[in-house]
Amino acid sequence: MPPILALTLGLGFIGWTYRRDAREAGPQDGILWLPTLWIMRCASRSVDFWLGGGENGRWDPVLVGALFLGALIAVVRRGFPWARVLAQNRALFAFYAYIVLSVAWVDSVEDPYIKLIRPLGDLLMALIVVAQPEPRRAVLTVFRRCAIALIPLSVVLVKYYPGLGRMSDKHWGEDSWTGVTTHKNPLSQLCILSVVAFLDQIARSRRLPRPRRFDRVALVYLALTGYLMFAGGANSRSSTSLLCLLLLGAGFYLLGRLRHRVTMVMRILAGSAAALALLAGGLALAGTSLQAVVAEAFGKDPTLTDRTYLWRDVVRIGGERPVLGSGYGGFWVPATFDQLSPEVDNMPLEAHNGYLETFANLGLVGVGLLALLILQSIRDAAAGLAEDFEYHRLRLAMLLMVVVMNYSEATFPRGMHLWWFGFLIFAVSPRAFARPAPAPDRPRTWARQPEWTESLPVNLPCRSLT
Repeated sequence: MPPILALTLGLGFIGWTYRRDAREAGPQDGILWLPTLWIMRCASRSVDFWLGGGENGRWDPVLVGALFLGALIAVVRRGFPWARVLAQNRALFAFYAYIVLSVAWVDSVEDPYIKLIRPLGDLLMALIVVAQPEPRRAVLTVFRRCAIALIPLSVVLVKYYPGLGRMSDKHWGEDSWTGVTTHKNPLSQLCILSVVAFLDQIARSRRLPRPRRFDRVALVYLALTGYLMFAGGANSRSSTSLLCLLLLGAGFYLLGRLRHRVTMVMRILAGSAAALALLAGGLALAGTSLQAVVAEAFGKDPTLTDRTYLWRDVVRIGGERPVLGSGYGGFWVPATFDQLSPEVDNMPLEAHNGYLETFANLGLVGVGLLALLILQSIRDAAAGLAEDFEYHRLRLAMLLMVVVMNYSEATFPRGMHLWWFGFLIFAVSPRAFARPAPAPDRPRTWARQPEWTESLPVNLPCRSLT
C-alpha cells in the first residue's frame, strides 16, 4: 500500500472513531479537551518535529504556552475551593513549592523559570481532570482520546514511514520502533495508557444489551496496541513496561478481591513492602540482588542495559550537592556530561531512575518530599475505596505501577512526561472537589392543611352584616 494512502486511511479511521466516541460516550465537559491535548503532547514528539524543524523550535513553546494559559484561565474561572484543595493535597503542593524554590540555585541554564511552565501545566491539567463530577470517567476519557489518535498514527509511521517511526540501533542491531514518540520506552508507556483505556471500554460494553455486547472498535485498538508492543521484536520491546503492565493487572485484580475488606488494604501493602525489603536484603547477603533476579527472569543483563553505570555516575556527581541538589532542570548540563564515565556513552538526558533523577535535581530534600507525596497519595486512594471503590481501585493500582516504573525509568518529576502527568492525575485527591449531596426535597401533599392554619380555631364567630 502506498504510504500516503495508508496515512489517509489512518487519519480517516481516527476521525470516524472520534465521532463515534463522542456519540457513544454522551455529554462531556468541553474543558477536558485541554488535558487531552496536553497528554497527547506529553506522549509524542514536539510540534516542530512534525513540521520538519527538529525537536527544538518556536512552535512547540507556543502550543505549550497556549495550553498552559487556557488551563490557568479555566482554573481561575471555575473557582476551585483552594482551601480544601491545599488541605487535602499538602504533600503535593509542598513538593511543587520546593520545585519552584529550587530554580533559584540552578547554574548554567538560561531562563530556568521557563522550565517551570511544563511541570506547573501538568499540575493545572491534573486538577482540571480530577475536579470533574465523575473523575474516573474524566480520566478514562482523556486517556481514550489520546490513544484514539496516537496508536493508529504510530502503526502507520512504523509500517510506512520508518524514517519517522523507527530509530537506528546504536550497536548496528535491528531498528527499534518509536512510533509518534522519541524512543521505544515512551512508545511502550503509551501502550499502557491505551490498554487501560480500551479494556475499560470493553468492560463497560459487556454490561450493555447483547447486540452491543462487545465493543469491536476497542478490540481493534487493543490489537493495534499489541502489535506495537510485541511485533517489533526484542529490540523494540520495553521489559519495564511489560512488567508494569503485569503488575497493574495483578494489582487491579487483587484489589477487586478485597472489595468487601477495604480496611485491610493498607496493612497488606505495608506487609508486602516489608516482605520485599526483607527479600532484597536476603538476596544481597547471598551475593546477588533482586534487580539481577528480575532482569534474568526477563532475559536482560544484570546491568539493565548499562543503567547501573549511569546510576553510579548520577550518585557520584549528584553527591556534590546532596542536600538541595542542582535545582530543577539544572543537573543535565554540559558540565555533567564531561564527568560521566566511559561506560556511559549515549549522552543521556535523564537518569533512567525517577528517584535518582529527583536526587540529582532536588537533592535529599526533594527525595523526602517525593516520598511523602507517594505515601499520602497511596493512603488517600486506599481510604477512598470505601466511598467509590472502582475509581480508587484504579487510582491505587496506577499509583503503584508508576512507583515501580520509576525504578528503571525516570518519570519523576519531569515536566510534560506522560507518566509524571499520569501520576499527578491519580495523586490529586478528589475529596477536595466532592460536592455535598443535595438535601432531599420535602414531600408535598395536598391532603393536609398548611401549617399556618393549624392554630386557628375550628368554629369562629361570624358577625352579621345586617
